[in-house]
Amino acid sequence: MNAAKEAFSQYLDGAGLDSRQIYFVNQIVEYIVRNGMMKDLSVLQETPFTDMGSVVEIFTNMNVWIGIQKVIQQINDNAHIAVNG
Repeated sequence: MNAAKEAFSQYLDGAGLDSRQIYFVNQIVEYIVRNGMMKDLSVLQETPFTDMGSVVEIFTNMNVWIGIQKVIQQINDNAHIAVNG
């Protein structure tokens, strides 16, 4: 949990996100903690991620959303390396 939160800390601590965005990022953290990675981003179009609105509604600044996607990809890459050596 701490490693996942650390990976997203720039968004959770200082990016000036609103409450819906913070909720969304926290849901991503919880998903990654449970599953080890997020291989399929289509889960972001389902509950609990959409409970506060869709990605497009929540992240009107696409640069923030692209940054979050990059963090997810880095976590996936690290998990893949850890599994496959």
